Amino acid sequence: MRVTARSLATLAAAALVALGGAWAWRALRPGPSDEERIRALLLDAARAAEERRVNDAMAGVSERFQGQGLDRAGLRQLVAFHALRGAWNAVVPLGIEVQVSGDRAEASADVAFARGAGGEGIVGRLPEEGSAWRVEASLEREREGWRVVTARWRRLPLADGR
Repeated sequence: MRVTARSLATLAAAALVALGGAWAWRALRPGPSDEERIRALLLDAARAAEERRVNDAMAGVSERFQGQGLDRAGLRQLVAFHALRGAWNAVVPLGIEVQVSGDRAEASADVAFARGAGGEGIVGRLPEEGSAWRVEASLEREREGWRVVTARWRRLPLADGR
């Protein structure tokens, strides 16, 4: 089979049309909703806390944060204290509810913290102890995206969990 200039031009044109179509599809598809972004922010914070990545756990917290007598620095110290002392080896979001109203949102998350026995085999992976907490947060849209500006948390009796 002989390749001609015309067949190369046709192939190049087809490739450009395909690339243009792929670019248009990507550019025009809707991005995640605000609710999805907030859920992802909370899930990412839980994963970072579990992995003892304190800075990443704090990424979604506003510089203006106030909650239960703590500012952002105080909250960071609290998270670091529990993470670095090994207070948990699993942080499991059990249920997240989000309500968005313009540039403000309210989120409520039930979260389980568990510490395992740390031994070998399946017994070492089972929780040795744990607790559940309800975290209620107010978020606002900032330049960097959604950020937690206030929060309150309380220990949650397991019967009240979602």
